Amino acid sequence: MTRIRQIIRYMKEVESGFDRTLLPLPSETFFLKSDGPISGKYLPLEADADDEEDYSGLADLPWVWQPTLEPTPSRWYPARTKGHSRGSIVNPKTRKGLTHSSTYEMNLAYMLCASRHISLVEDQPSAVPIIQEDGTQKHTIDYRATMAETGTSIVVAVRPTWLLDKDGLPYTIDSINRHSLEGFADEATIMTEREITHDRGWNAYSILRALKHSAADDNDRLRDYASKFHGTVSLRSLISVFENPACAWNAVWCLVHDEILLPIRPDLKLVDAPFVKFNHNH
Repeated sequence: MTRIRQIIRYMKEVESGFDRTLLPLPSETFFLKSDGPISGKYLPLEADADDEEDYSGLADLPWVWQPTLEPTPSRWYPARTKGHSRGSIVNPKTRKGLTHSSTYEMNLAYMLCASRHISLVEDQPSAVPIIQEDGTQKHTIDYRATMAETGTSIVVAVRPTWLLDKDGLPYTIDSINRHSLEGFADEATIMTEREITHDRGWNAYSILRALKHSAADDNDRLRDYASKFHGTVSLRSLISVFENPACAWNAVWCLVHDEILLPIRPDLKLVDAPFVKFNHNH
């Protein structure tokens, strides 16, 4: 955050009656305690049919820790340049890495992983044929997302608006929709900086970070308290029932992911527009 935005946020808080400079300085370090492993996941031991070990005397099979899975794109991102970012993130739901080759791709990966309606996110799925005037060529889509309830798969190409016509991406996506969807996806689309904003990406990143440290007791406590409110409520009022603000904010993000708390301005960072509504229809 820039210093100017910090000043603007501070002025808004003072106008609403809150002065963070009056808060006591922390005297000790507090670590969030999650209900599960922070890295990797535990899976039940799979007994091999050819294994000579006898597990019949065990009450149940032991659990084995599986480390975070590496990304498995069909092609890896190119070398980093001055104008682009390269890297990978980890989906805390599947405990698997995802690659990205631009800031827009990174923010979209955050947004897809942070949606409770998406069960699977794949980076750089296998290339599909594109029919060109001079023959057929291959094109690799950036991400494929599978919806949790319907199983519908949507492939997404990421590009800023000023580069759409540079490599004929609209034609490529139209060709995929007309000729190459079978066995690959149900629909292909393009997303630009108009949908993939920095603020939405920041909110999604905050959700994923909170899910890694999710604590059911804190989430239930905040949900029960928030259910008493109707209409718009300030987050400062909601988290006031917690002794530790870190636990409160972590629970806020978890409830936002579950769509129990609905941000009033989802297009802005939650800290810049800290007002939500409780979803009584959840």
